[in-house]
Amino acid sequence: MACGAANAGEVAGQQRGSDTVTSGSSESAAVDEGKTETENKEEASVSKELKASQKVVIVGQDWGPAVTKTILKFDEKISADSVAADDFQVKETKEMFNWAALAEGSTEDPTKHIEFESERKVVDAYTCDENGEKSSDSEYVAVELYYSPDEGSPFCYDMFKGNNTICDPYNLAVTLADGQTIAAESGDEIIAVAVDDKVDFDSAIYPQLAGTDMKGSFTGAEGHTICYASYEPEADGNKHPLVIWLHGAGEGGADPRLNTLGNEVTALYSEEFQKVMGGAYVLAPQCPTFWMQYDETGNWMDNSGVDSVYLHDLKELIDSYVESHADVDADRIIIGGCSNGGYMTMDMIMNYPDFFAAAFPICEAYSNAGITDAQLEAIKDLPTWFIYAKNDTTVDPTAFEEPTLARLNAIGANVHTSVFDDVHDTSDTFKGQDGNAYQYMGHWSWIYFFNNECEENGVNMWQWLSEQHK
Repeated sequence: MACGAANAGEVAGQQRGSDTVTSGSSESAAVDEGKTETENKEEASVSKELKASQKVVIVGQDWGPAVTKTILKFDEKISADSVAADDFQVKETKEMFNWAALAEGSTEDPTKHIEFESERKVVDAYTCDENGEKSSDSEYVAVELYYSPDEGSPFCYDMFKGNNTICDPYNLAVTLADGQTIAAESGDEIIAVAVDDKVDFDSAIYPQLAGTDMKGSFTGAEGHTICYASYEPEADGNKHPLVIWLHGAGEGGADPRLNTLGNEVTALYSEEFQKVMGGAYVLAPQCPTFWMQYDETGNWMDNSGVDSVYLHDLKELIDSYVESHADVDADRIIIGGCSNGGYMTMDMIMNYPDFFAAAFPICEAYSNAGITDAQLEAIKDLPTWFIYAKNDTTVDPTAFEEPTLARLNAIGANVHTSVFDDVHDTSDTFKGQDGNAYQYMGHWSWIYFFNNECEENGVNMWQWLSEQHK
């Protein structure tokens, strides 16, 4: 099994040429040495169409990834002064699950995906360098796009398969808005642009993944190949903790872009988290199917509280990673994850209770009914921080976290909790139709963890994680 795609942040894109269409004289006017450079350019200018290639910028958000910008590459330099947001219009066409087919009375087949078209609002445009940073006159032009929890995602979630894939197709049709023109550095008027609209995600820019190895792969003794992404802090001669993140059900497969961007794992690479942790290794394994899978025929949704088929191979991967990184502090290995990954977090600590320094299961899906008293006794001294929302309808807290926590508290376990009423946007950026903060699914309580918003009695969770050791 091959893991991963192109290196994150890789800059690519073939130059596609520039066929010009002139109006008026096709011959350049002679340069008059007695006139200014601007006057000569104006007299020599023509109107034409330029071709361009494009590459997109993808940034992880609370809800998953968003295409935030596309960078156009022309065959000649564009005048910085001529470019503005209202010069461009962008139409997005992408693969999408047909949610409407699930409606009562629909005759459509909900297993067949559709292609969905929508206008993307342009919020800014400017000349830039090849990575999209603003510059003076340049052959590159960045077109920034509005995005939200409901628009701009390059992921397609399939309700029946239970996972995400990268949209195929995903196209951005970029054109000049009606009546708008831009200008080449030469002074030529650009009356139209022809942009190849197919987006290549392997050559896209992923700024948050620039320092991440996205091509890890490990095959365990039981035959399962696990792809993974990993991050290494700057070497300083000291040992550093290892934080392991286990993704939810929707992010499995063999492309770590899914599990690092589907959940905002990039927050663990951020300056804020790394500063709190004093520099931390981050390992993000990607399950080929679902962590909750309990037999080799693929069953997982009805897991009643038994071990994952990936249990031993995942532990082998962690052991191998620690062994190959001398600066990992073996007394500070911390494991956590959400939903399916929360189940796997519980499965790992109950089977290897003396290996980890701390754990943080989020909306964990390990059935309380399947947990023995002996398993809880084994982890009662392991510092564990549970996170969930009361309105989670995907993993009901009354059947999972709450009874397990009650049993752990009854034996004096070292447990901490962050319990939320719901999951909503806390950035004051996105609003619902009622004008209040945008409401996410109650299951998505991992958003609070990645935003460093989990506390208990004034204790900050990230700070708490940094202090844990065996």
